[in-house]
Amino acid sequence: MEILAESTITGGVSTITDLVSQVWTIMTGNPLVMVFVGTSLLGVAIGVIRKLTKGRA
Repeated sequence: MEILAESTITGGVSTITDLVSQVWTIMTGNPLVMVFVGTSLLGVAIGVIRKLTKGRA
């Protein structure tokens, strides 16, 4: 029973890893999507820096 559960978990993690890899490949292959991802990450970074420098939580 334990071996079956371990193989099921391992198979599930492998499937999720493959799916994330495929999505990342599609995203990085599309320049427009990368512009949106980069813009949102830049916005998050600016917000974090502002909070850290102003001392607000």
